[in-house]
Amino acid sequence: MHAILHPPPASSSSKKTLPAVRYGGRCPQTGCERALRPTHEALSAAEELMDYLSTHRTKSDDFSTASLYEEANGKMFGVMVCRRQNGQRGVLHAFSGEWEGRKTPPGWVPSSGFLSEYEAERDRTEAEVDNFTQRIAELKEELPGTRALRRQIEELKIERGALSRALTERIHDAYRFENALGEVLPLRDVDTGGVRPPTGMGDCCAPKLVLYAIRQGLEPLSMIEFWWGASSRAHPRIEGHYYSACRSKCYPIMGFLLRGIDAAEVC
Repeated sequence: MHAILHPPPASSSSKKTLPAVRYGGRCPQTGCERALRPTHEALSAAEELMDYLSTHRTKSDDFSTASLYEEANGKMFGVMVCRRQNGQRGVLHAFSGEWEGRKTPPGWVPSSGFLSEYEAERDRTEAEVDNFTQRIAELKEELPGTRALRRQIEELKIERGALSRALTERIHDAYRFENALGEVLPLRDVDTGGVRPPTGMGDCCAPKLVLYAIRQGLEPLSMIEFWWGASSRAHPRIEGHYYSACRSKCYPIMGFLLRGIDAAEVC
């Protein structure tokens, strides 16, 4: 499973009922909703991926799902059926967020962001933030807690917060979404209804799959997502169940990403 575009599923789930899930959002140009839905081919591909995940739970494996069973540490996984320009079909695999060690395992769609634009700065800044956190903890243990000491702690917190915000801004700058029409939407320009985009926006399965397909000249045909591992605390999930794209992080950008995709239904 090291090639990113995997072979189509060997078997068919054509007799099974397709889950009522969809992956889309509102188009910022037309106001219409666009969405991809699963097909039986996508469902079969998801079942094959589940089989693969279930047999790689040992920590000694090159690719291990063991950490997904730690408390609240499960992930959403997705598959997308695509077609090359020569008509050859294939399947893309994605997981939400980052993998352990932040390195994308072979055979999986990478992050939507241009990581090289901030990786070195993230490592450096996070080390500095850790140093601030350690210093704050040490000062809190000092007795007595004088006014000068409390003021020093607050100053350190302010400096730590400024570092974190600067890094967040740099990361946001590295996310720029493209669609099949050649249009580009910077993350900062996405209408989320808030002051700034939610953390991790663009790295859920649906946008990762669509964006990778577009960047590689592949035609998206269908997709489906499922949960694997321990349930999330904020949004309880069941392993092996299929879910639609999330409203907060996917919906605001999926309508843009699906512009120019023939398989995306418009409603």
